[in-house]
Amino acid sequence: MNIEKKGLLFLSYGSPSSKDDLVPYMTSIRHGRVPTDAEVANLTHRYDVIGQWSNVELQTMAERQYNRLLTLLPSIPSAIGYLHMKPSIADAVDALVKQGVEHIIAIVTAPFFTTLGTGAYEKEVQAAIGDFQDVTFDVIRAWWDQPSFIEYWVKAVSDCINDTKDVFVIFSAHSIPLINSHNGDSYVLALEESAKEIAQRCDLEQWSVAWQSAAPHGQWLGPTVAEAINQALRSGAIHIALVPFGFVSNHVEVLYDNDVECKELVDAGGAVYMRAEMPNCDETFLQAMASAIIERIHS
Repeated sequence: MNIEKKGLLFLSYGSPSSKDDLVPYMTSIRHGRVPTDAEVANLTHRYDVIGQWSNVELQTMAERQYNRLLTLLPSIPSAIGYLHMKPSIADAVDALVKQGVEHIIAIVTAPFFTTLGTGAYEKEVQAAIGDFQDVTFDVIRAWWDQPSFIEYWVKAVSDCINDTKDVFVIFSAHSIPLINSHNGDSYVLALEESAKEIAQRCDLEQWSVAWQSAAPHGQWLGPTVAEAINQALRSGAIHIALVPFGFVSNHVEVLYDNDVECKELVDAGGAVYMRAEMPNCDETFLQAMASAIIERIHS
């Protein structure tokens, strides 16, 4: 009996390690459009503020998550590939094929599916396996519905609030452009369902879901985190807690967009800023990915 050899492809966005990485990194994100000097200066400033250039943990977070995840899985050929850095997704597919893999199971570090987000990785994998006639693949499109995903965030929110009275909790995720309303609907519904379950298990009285880190041009999904913060301030909230549960680790969109920009808004409104700890390499959290992978291996 011929047992198809399966392999794991771990996919992440990529993070610059040095200022020299920034222009190629931003050019990749912008689909080949070279960033302006002002755009480079803006992103450089944000990374300067969070200490990106000296913090090896920030620079190698996805790799560290990948290595920790492998300890939770049965022995399986595996490779890591980045959407906007090296090794590329094509490099990772090549590495798996060289290990004799016939069927690739891909998972993206984003827990919620969007066509523009997760779908971009899927297209890259599809293009890369086009070079190999007998290799097939499938993608785990979302894994937020795994019990340990909810379990991690219930604990993180509880630890953050820690019996604080009069707290307004804002669950946030990356906004998406309003060009594919059907996909946007499913993304919104998944996030709202997940936030509701966490909120109920934490007995939250005041909470909302908001969207962050949109590009400065075009129409994007709202309300924004800024609008949610202002709503919380108008309601008289004394403590405002951000829960960026659409993300999986400390990086610029949490450490700057939340901890600098959102904190400034909360401070200016006379309230106290709080934020739930990010999962990073937490084993309970990574077990959500591991469970989804193991289910797919056996399916």
